[in-house]
Amino acid sequence: MLLQVIDVAYPELPGTLEELLRDLVMQEVGGANVLDPYNTASVAMLMKDVRLVTAKVRAILTKQSLKPNSPWLPSRFSAVFEKASTDFLQQITSVNDHGLDIEIGTVGGQPFRISLTSLDGYLTIITGKKESGKSHLAKILVQGIAAKGGTVLVLDVNGEYSSLDRTVEGKPSHLASAIKVLQPGVNFKTSLREMGLKTFLDILEHVYGTPSTSLRELARIWRRMEKKGSEVCLENLMEVVEHEQLNEAVRDALLSRLQSIKSSGFVDEDASIDLVEILSSKQGGNVAVVDLSNLLSSVRRLVVEFLLSHLSSLLSQERLEPVFLLAEEAHLYLRETYWEDIITRMRHIGLFPIFVTNQPDTIPELVYRQSDNIFLFNFTNDGDLEKIARVSKIDTETVKTLVKKMPARHCLLMGRMVSDIPLMVKVKPSNLLTMGVTKRFFRNHPQKHQRIEERQAHPIA
Repeated sequence: MLLQVIDVAYPELPGTLEELLRDLVMQEVGGANVLDPYNTASVAMLMKDVRLVTAKVRAILTKQSLKPNSPWLPSRFSAVFEKASTDFLQQITSVNDHGLDIEIGTVGGQPFRISLTSLDGYLTIITGKKESGKSHLAKILVQGIAAKGGTVLVLDVNGEYSSLDRTVEGKPSHLASAIKVLQPGVNFKTSLREMGLKTFLDILEHVYGTPSTSLRELARIWRRMEKKGSEVCLENLMEVVEHEQLNEAVRDALLSRLQSIKSSGFVDEDASIDLVEILSSKQGGNVAVVDLSNLLSSVRRLVVEFLLSHLSSLLSQERLEPVFLLAEEAHLYLRETYWEDIITRMRHIGLFPIFVTNQPDTIPELVYRQSDNIFLFNFTNDGDLEKIARVSKIDTETVKTLVKKMPARHCLLMGRMVSDIPLMVKVKPSNLLTMGVTKRFFRNHPQKHQRIEERQAHPIA
């Protein structure tokens, strides 16, 4: 039987407080203990110092298989207890992946690895409060996937992933030839021809909230232009809408949204890049980082919607091999409307999301219920912990007890990657220039703080 200790405390025994008070009042008389004629004080002290260990049954191991539960209970008197080694935990939680595993940290001071096959084809969530180490772990996963030849598309909100091509010493890293940074409106643009009608309608509906009546009119105009052989571009589309016989409200709605898309600088018929070429598999792995850090909220949602909708089409047509999608700060642009298709059909089309967020209450319920793996860092808010516990296979008591006391750089692994046996792992450091650290004033200018103190201590006469 595999047990996981989740808490150690003194037992609340009836009468314990009364015994403690009695001992404080009547310990010694004249230097001699006259109230213990049978010399039982040592036994009483041992009983008062007993610790109560709370543990949860995680699995029953037999010669044939690993069972999640069983009616069998060991004897209280003859059972033998021993600490499970890291090698033993690695053996019962890992799968035969033919070398497709990566080291993410240590358990009990020993290296611990997870299989990439447990992320391949599944939905993964990395969550915890700020400065707990979420992004650091995400970068370790990106390194591991790319090192095994996988393709990762990173939605980078804070501009943290563009430096993964260098080590902390400033030298080129092993990802130097695999990483490509895409800046929307600069070296990453698309055209209406590349988008297609479906993706363009998705953008108008989900990003700009275009009414269904206006969408139908635009679809009719688009198809008529294609039938006539006219080039479908923003300029031509705006000109046709302006002179078309339409309801004035519909015309204004379409023109205002088309103008917003044009002003974003993301749609350019002459500088469109091929997403298939960017995300094609490479021998040494492929990491495409979309830098969203300097974009307005509406433009960021435009880019994300284009990528999701267009990727879904390319993967459905089998023009691309499966892609891992890392969504950093997912709560900033995660909306149920334009992620629903990805979540429900991801294993069929070949797009496998990894969501990173510090606000689990903003993630739609659909995402949690479809999740297969959760990396849970430190949280102190009961509401956040209860939301995660409800959709995981771990009880709420375990989540609350372990996660609240968990130090930084430690996380609780739950789900398929550990065979549904929760494990606490200390995340390993990285030799890459990961950035993302908190910027501070006094750490960078300690001399200023020192000079101010000196002037206060020795004012000028």
